[in-house]
Amino acid sequence: MSEVKLVARTLDLFECYADKGEALSLTELAQALAAPMSSTLALVRTLVTRGYLYQTRKRTYYPTKKLMGICAAIDVQDPILDILRPYLARLRDESGETAVLGTREDMQVIYLDCAHSPQAIRYTAQAGEARGLHSNSLGKALLSAMGEEELQGVLDSLPLKGLTSATLTSKKALLKDLELSRARGWAANIGESVPDLAAIAAPFSLAGKWYALSIVGPIGRMQAAWDKHVKVLGKVLADLARHQAVDP
Repeated sequence: MSEVKLVARTLDLFECYADKGEALSLTELAQALAAPMSSTLALVRTLVTRGYLYQTRKRTYYPTKKLMGICAAIDVQDPILDILRPYLARLRDESGETAVLGTREDMQVIYLDCAHSPQAIRYTAQAGEARGLHSNSLGKALLSAMGEEELQGVLDSLPLKGLTSATLTSKKALLKDLELSRARGWAANIGESVPDLAAIAAPFSLAGKWYALSIVGPIGRMQAAWDKHVKVLGKVLADLARHQAVDP
């Protein structure tokens, strides 16, 4: 998918601040963005004028809270998360592991929200992170919900990149796994994206779009409670189907 350079650079700038956690000079920003000084200066001046950055005493720049306020206002009004967050939290509470909500955008899974496990050793992720469809439980759950023609079209364009020795990197193996997932109603990821992680996920349709919920955790702990997690996931989705306008 092609990117609009200026938009991508602006997003990279804010992600750079989140990663570094400190005020940055124009030179440091230009280096981090791999952009010319002139382009970086124009971008920074625009963001300062619009109130998204401010200049510190050391001739460096740092974000104001304006973006945070806008994001908070957007988040609190999200029509899908408003419905699904209670189920996501319940999935975390009843499984004891991290619960993740995702959907497909093009050839990847986008995490929409995460409810992190309270346990010290746990899986953590952030909303907006992207994962491969073929190596992620959410992705495989979403693929399993597709019709035959749509699925073949996606698989013809989907790069089956190997992330671990367990990743399914052949179309034949992936189709066999998806057939099993469709038959039992849930998809599994056992060390296919990260060697020491396992996950279980199931798809559902809401307002005409497919989503999936997953339970994710350390592989040993997940496998020891696998049957429990299957039941918890099924019960939460069954309750969601009963209490919300979920498509069959």
